[in-house]
This record gives sequence, structure tokens and C-alpha cells, in this order.
Amino acid sequence: MTGNEITIRPFAPADRAAWDEMWSAYLRFYKTVLPPEVSEDTWSRFLAPAPGHVGLIAEGEGGPLGFAHAILHPGTWSPKPVCYLEDLYVNEAVRGQGAGRALIGALAEKGRAEGWLRLYWQTAKDNNTAQHLYDKLAQRTDWLRYDLDL
Repeated sequence: MTGNEITIRPFAPADRAAWDEMWSAYLRFYKTVLPPEVSEDTWSRFLAPAPGHVGLIAEGEGGPLGFAHAILHPGTWSPKPVCYLEDLYVNEAVRGQGAGRALIGALAEKGRAEGWLRLYWQTAKDNNTAQHLYDKLAQRTDWLRYDLDL
């Protein structure tokens, strides 16, 4: 994939099959099983965004590469909204090639344009692959949460 353009855009109805496959892989990684109705609800909230929901897909020449699910919410330390990147997934075969960085970058760009205070996320303490990227993009907190001030 090196040298190929990565496109980040909101979900479209045609992304459903690719999202289902990636969502299933994401849940397996975290050793989680959800009832089908929960996944259906999740997809519907990001397809036709509910207030405060941001769903993005990363695409390359070969098709979908990954996704991001984010939730915008008010905070108590500023009148500006805060964005929680709840789920970030990149297909295993293309990890380390820029899709995760591009998804986070697109959220940060949206946040700067819309006046968000911060974009933050967390990961499992043993997810060293993800932490390798996150440590380059944001400040690690004592809570294994990453803050990217916008």
C-alpha cells in the first residue's frame, strides 16, 4: 500500500458489508461478543449520524482499510465540546501504513474546524501496536488515555 492515497470519509450505505467484517474483527480483538441488535444500532447511528456521533471510513486503492467511531460530548472544564474516539480499527494486513493516523488526523481536522476542545481516546494496556502510533500523536496520560488538544 505504500505510496497509495488514503481517503477518509463518512460512512455510506454501501460500506455495510466492509464495516460488518471490520467490526467483527475489532470485537474479536477485544474478546467481545455483542448481540446483533447492538451492532445494528451502532451502524445505524453512524450511517445517519445521531447528534454527536461521527463515523469515518478509511479507503485505499484496494478498498476499505479501517474505521473510526467517535462521540462528541459536552465537558465540564470548557464550553467547547470534547470528542471521544471510542473505536479505531485498521485491517491487520495494512497496519502501520497510515490508515490509523489518517483517521485520527481527519477527526482532529474536523475538531479544529468545529471548535472542539480536545480529541481523546484510550486503549488496552497491552495493545502495544496501537500505543506505538498514539505516542507519536498525543500525550499519554496516567490513565492510558491520549489527549490531543484542538
